[in-house]
Amino acid sequence: MFKAIPVMSIAAAIVVVASFAQADPKPQNAKRADNQAVANFYGGTAREWSSCNGGGVYFGAGWEAIAFCGKDPKSVGIGKWSVKKGVICHELVWYWKDNGEIKSKKNDADCIAHIVDTEGTMWRRWNDDADWWRVQDVKSDKNASKRFKHQSKFNRAKKKIGL
Repeated sequence: MFKAIPVMSIAAAIVVVASFAQADPKPQNAKRADNQAVANFYGGTAREWSSCNGGGVYFGAGWEAIAFCGKDPKSVGIGKWSVKKGVICHELVWYWKDNGEIKSKKNDADCIAHIVDTEGTMWRRWNDDADWWRVQDVKSDKNASKRFKHQSKFNRAKKKIGL
């Protein structure tokens, strides 16, 4: 039986991954990041979730978000992502099949705030974490990619569910 992937565990996984980088207090005189800059940074990229045993979220075109988690490979997350006031959020509905019936559960939004320091460096903070993390470009971030590594698993699971 499927158990919805709690947003807090996903956020915690992201924080654990980020702990390998250097955290800092909020940079002085930093300003909220421009919405377009945040959207450009995430759009068309995937972020790995270390707690999923192979899985993550892809921020696709048309503000579509899709997700897969290896802990429950018979389910998929489908939803939307948005950027407002320098904060990116994604809201997913997780789908799975139970006794031939398609079931679903909506997760709460998972959000990450972004600021830019006086030197133009973007920083992010997860779910009211006190620490701020320098944003790394996709090439430098081992937990980010320009493609969704789990796309074929996502597609297979989605087809088996009947979506």
